[in-house]
Amino acid sequence: MDRKLVKATFAGGCFWCMQPPFQQVKGVVEVVAGYAGGTKENPSYEEVSSGTTGHLESVQVTYDPEKVSYEKLLDVFWTQIDPTDPEGQFADKGSQYKTAIFYHDEEQKRIAEDSKKKLDGSGKFQKSVATEIRPFMNFYPAEEYHQNYARKKPREYQHYKTYSGREAFIGKVWGTAEKVRIYSTPGCHNCHEIKEFLTSKKEEFEEVDLATDEDARTMIIEKTGHLGAPIVQIGDEFIFGYDPKKMERLLHQ
Repeated sequence: MDRKLVKATFAGGCFWCMQPPFQQVKGVVEVVAGYAGGTKENPSYEEVSSGTTGHLESVQVTYDPEKVSYEKLLDVFWTQIDPTDPEGQFADKGSQYKTAIFYHDEEQKRIAEDSKKKLDGSGKFQKSVATEIRPFMNFYPAEEYHQNYARKKPREYQHYKTYSGREAFIGKVWGTAEKVRIYSTPGCHNCHEIKEFLTSKKEEFEEVDLATDEDARTMIIEKTGHLGAPIVQIGDEFIFGYDPKKMERLLHQ
C-alpha cells in the first residue's frame, strides 16, 4: 500500500536557508523552494524580488505523517526564523521576505494557531510573534538554480547565512548545535566510523562528496589550507580524520 504523503508550506525569508533544516528531518520526502501566496502566475525570481507580485519566498515540504508530525515541522520552522520581524528576515527586508505559515486544511490551521499562541506566550521574545497564518492558495517552484542551493554552493550559502545574521540569531535564541557536515569521497577511510559516532549521539549531519563538489573543495582549501577525506565541519571548526574526542567537545561547547 502506497504511503499517503502530505504537504506543508512555510515562508521564512530566504528560501536557500529554509530548505536544509527540513531536508534533515526524518519522514520528509522532498523540500522545494518557491513562491507562495501571491497573485502572479508562474512568477520569476526577478518579479517576486520586486515585491509587486504578493508572493513570499517559501518552501513546500512533502512528508510522511506516519514518520513526522506537522507539529515537528512547525518546531523546525520556528527555530529557523525571527518570528517577531514584520518587515522581512535578517538582512532581507520587503514583503517577499515576510514569514508565514500557509495551512492546507483546517487541521493544519488549528495546529499552527496553537503553536503560534504557545510561542507568543513562552516569553522567548520581548516582541509579539508577527508570523502570519494564511490559507494556502498557490505555490510555484523557483528556478532550478535556487533548488538545493546549500548543496550546490556550500561556500556561498554559508557566507550568506553567516553574514545575513540568521546563523548568529538562531544560535543565540535557540542555543541550537552547530550544523555538522561530513566531507567524504567514495570509499573514504573512517567515514563509516564518523557517521556511526554522530548517529549514536543523535546528531543530524549532511554528507558532501568532495569528488563531485568543486565549491566544497575550494571552500575547505581556503579555510584550512588542506584537503583530504574525511573532514568533519562543526560550525566554523574542521576536523581531519576520525577524532571522537574533538567532535564531542565541539558538539557540546
